[in-house]
Amino acid sequence: MATLNLSALWSSSIRLFCVGFVSLALVPRVAAADPAPCSILDLQARRLEPPPVQYADFCLRQPEACIVTGSPVLGWTPTLWALLSDVNSAVNAEVRLVSDIECVGREEFWSYPQKGEGDCEDFALEKRRRLVGLGIPSASLTMAIVHHRTEYFPHAVLLVETDAGTWALDNLYDMPQCWKALPYRFERRERTDGLWVRYSPN
Repeated sequence: MATLNLSALWSSSIRLFCVGFVSLALVPRVAAADPAPCSILDLQARRLEPPPVQYADFCLRQPEACIVTGSPVLGWTPTLWALLSDVNSAVNAEVRLVSDIECVGREEFWSYPQKGEGDCEDFALEKRRRLVGLGIPSASLTMAIVHHRTEYFPHAVLLVETDAGTWALDNLYDMPQCWKALPYRFERRERTDGLWVRYSPN
């Protein structure tokens, strides 16, 4: 990845989001037997690049968390939908949103939640850990970095690839959300080969 000061810029601004935009709060969970129609996330790629340094550091510390196995696309079933909904809402309820400085004493430290606290990427990593523990193949669960279209903050979410579309598990929403229904511009996304795809403006 080119070291544009994008890394530093992203680090400082995501700190702002993870603490400063808590007022956006969670959208209440609504029981649903079937998700709304969705589609596969298929945006124009600008280039491939190494993972963000913060994620690469996490993978060095937690190599088992970054092993990619299984099918990259899940077959949608009501059971899968219930599982995704339950894990997403459980982590959102159990983890308190705080900055890395407050939680671990350093900036932009990607990790699992510490003592029930973490910021947006920590929520996403914990959701992936729980889903893999429940038998969901890790290849279908990828990290993504996005920006809010109107509030302009950066954010991290976990994407779940299914044959019924690409679903985001987000700490701002208790139900899984179709990627295209979210108010985000997708900047980059993890691939199953370890590289990340950076998207053209969308």
